[in-house]
Amino acid sequence: MQHATHLKIFGCICALFLGSVTAVAQDYTFSNHNIVPFSLNPAVVGGAYAVRFGLNYRLQWPMLSNHYHTVRASYDQNIYKRMCSVGVAYTYDNMADGAFQTHEIDAIYGHTIRLTRDQKHFLRLGVQATVFANYADYNKMIFGDQYLLSTGTILPETVEYFESDHRTVFDFSTGVNYLWEGILNVGFAVYHLAEPDYGFVEGAQKLPRRFVGTVHYTQDLKKSRGLMSKVHSDSYFFANAWYQHQGDFDLAYLGAGVCFQPVILGASLRSDFTQVTTISFTAGAYYKGLQIYYIFDLYTQTKKNGSWSNEISLIYTIPTKKKDLCPVVYW
Repeated sequence: MQHATHLKIFGCICALFLGSVTAVAQDYTFSNHNIVPFSLNPAVVGGAYAVRFGLNYRLQWPMLSNHYHTVRASYDQNIYKRMCSVGVAYTYDNMADGAFQTHEIDAIYGHTIRLTRDQKHFLRLGVQATVFANYADYNKMIFGDQYLLSTGTILPETVEYFESDHRTVFDFSTGVNYLWEGILNVGFAVYHLAEPDYGFVEGAQKLPRRFVGTVHYTQDLKKSRGLMSKVHSDSYFFANAWYQHQGDFDLAYLGAGVCFQPVILGASLRSDFTQVTTISFTAGAYYKGLQIYYIFDLYTQTKKNGSWSNEISLIYTIPTKKKDLCPVVYW
C-alpha cells in the first residue's frame, strides 16, 4: 500500500512538471475588470476624461502556501486637441509562491473618431505594445528524480537541466470600442496577435490569442443621464458583461451594481459555460478624486483549501478643465 502511494505521488510530481512546460499559457485575471483601467480593451484608454492612476492587487488561494499574487499599476489620460489617449501599465504576476514570475509592461495609444455631428456617437480605436519578462525559480520546484520511492524523501539535487531561467518576449494587441454617449458602450479586442513563445522550453508554450467582447451600461438614477454625460448625479445604476476566449478556455462575466454617494455596491457571476465558477461581491467608496474598492471572490466548485480570493483597488483621478469625469465604474 505504501509503495502504491509512493507511485501515485511520483506520478503527480511528473505530471505537474510536464504540464508546466507543455501546457498552453494563459493571462492573469482579476475578478472585477471594471475597476482595473483598460485591462480588457486598449481602445478605452483615457476613458475617464481625466488624468487617472490605478493600483490593483489580487491575492488568490490565501490559505495555501503556494498562493498567487497579482499587482497592476497604471496611468492614462485623454489628449483632447488631438482626440487621442495614451496610457502605460505594469503588471507583476507571482505564481506558486514565486516559482514562476511574470513582469508585463504595456504601452497603449487610443484614437477617437466622432461619427455624428451631434457628438453622441463615437468610435475608439486602440493599439497596445507589450513586453513580457518571465522568470522561473527552479529551487522552488520538485522534479520526479528528486523523489526517493523507497523512503518517500525528497532529494536536494536533480538531473533536470534548463537552458535559461528567464525569457523576454514582445507582443501586440488591438481593440475597438463603440460609444453611444449617455446610453451604451460596446467593445471588442484581440490580445497576443503574435502568439509569442511564452515558456522556458523552446516552442512548447505558446500564448494563444485572447478574444474579448464587452458591454457596459450606466443609468443616472436621478437625472436620466447615461455613461458619458457631462454632468452626473451621485446616484446611478450600472450593468456590464464580458466574454473572453483563449485557447481551449472560455469565460463569461455578468455583473451589476448601484452607487449612492459615496458608496458603491455590486455583485457578479462568472461562468465557463458548464457551471457558475465564481460569485463576486464588490464594495467601494469615493471622495473627490480618490476611489477605493474591495472585491471578494468565492469559488463555487469547492470550499476547501482557501478557495477564494481578495482584491483591493485604488484609483485616483485628476480632472481636466475640458470635461467632467465619467462615472467611477470604468472598463
